[in-house]
Amino acid sequence: MCNSRPCQVHKYAAIGAMVSILLGTITVIANGSFTQTSNLGEPQSAEHNAAESLPELGFFASRASQSELACSEGSGRVCSVLFVGDSFTHGRYKPVRTYNSQTPCKLWQPPQIIDENYGQTGERREYSAEPEPWGGIPGIFSELAREMHLSYEVHIEAISATSLKKNYEAASDVIAQAGWQAVVLQELSVKPLPRSLTNNDHSDPAGFWVGVQTIEQAVHVVAPKAQIFPYETWASGDLAGEIAGDPIEPDFSEKYLKALNELLDANLASYRCAAQRDGKITGVAPAGEAWRRAWNDGLANPNPFLSSPSSLPLLWYGINAVNDPPIKKPDYHHPSRYGAYLSGLVLFVKMTGADVRELGAGEQVAAELGIPGKLASRF
Repeated sequence: MCNSRPCQVHKYAAIGAMVSILLGTITVIANGSFTQTSNLGEPQSAEHNAAESLPELGFFASRASQSELACSEGSGRVCSVLFVGDSFTHGRYKPVRTYNSQTPCKLWQPPQIIDENYGQTGERREYSAEPEPWGGIPGIFSELAREMHLSYEVHIEAISATSLKKNYEAASDVIAQAGWQAVVLQELSVKPLPRSLTNNDHSDPAGFWVGVQTIEQAVHVVAPKAQIFPYETWASGDLAGEIAGDPIEPDFSEKYLKALNELLDANLASYRCAAQRDGKITGVAPAGEAWRRAWNDGLANPNPFLSSPSSLPLLWYGINAVNDPPIKKPDYHHPSRYGAYLSGLVLFVKMTGADVRELGAGEQVAAELGIPGKLASRF
């Protein structure tokens, strides 16, 4: 309830299964009713859940959105999209962070991403530990658009560990431009969540809602027809672990999964509230709910703290033999290539209405990120 831009590892997570997950989830939201999602627990089989979601999948197979038609190659129109956010948008780690980033001092061409903060100083300066230019999840969106013969010019305005409010204060001249057909808004991960849950001073749901509305109103003053999409992100495994307590306690896993669901529920509710309070939001892109469904369907491991390692892939980054940027401990906060891919698919489907299942097992983002497509033929 609502009160308050450059010169210019198991490989089970296949495209088909993930696409089925996100399409089933998004269809419910696109139809205007967020349903209660089952809590994480014993996963049902992927086959069972895919079968159950078939009626919902037909929604995107049979209907193209106005955005898809207007931005198709045949229309001769190039749609400009801006992604505003932080490291949950640029992805932090390679290969996601630099995916489809524009080569400095060379002319832009799709599907390259125009990094609005490349080479900037002051508050818009990008972290030296996260070398730019950035591509990230917008880069995934842009490649999917190219594959689907949609004409998009995709920009990113991201500042690591920064709220929408601070992004707008630092880059209002970028964000409030008349040329945008769509603007994607991703908030600092803890801000939409209640402080009573996170015990974090940056948690401020009401401030999040105001931030969304401030940007929506500023964009619509100069671009009245622009579509605004809040990007609902995932729950942090690290935060859920902190809430659950000591991992050596026998009830830690139970407490951890409970905390993970509470974070997911609170985040979704807050994003819904931001949209409802504003009234001029096109739609919420529910990446967090797609992550939850991937966990529930047994396609990804929701608990990286298990004493016996799971063979399922992590949607969070974790840790690898080589990490860019370097880290000393696992990161269960930022996305892995699997998590970023799933989030990019959610955003693309929500924003364009395109049926990405048409791309099949040869889909290029998955291939370039090292995600196998051998199960894609199943859809």
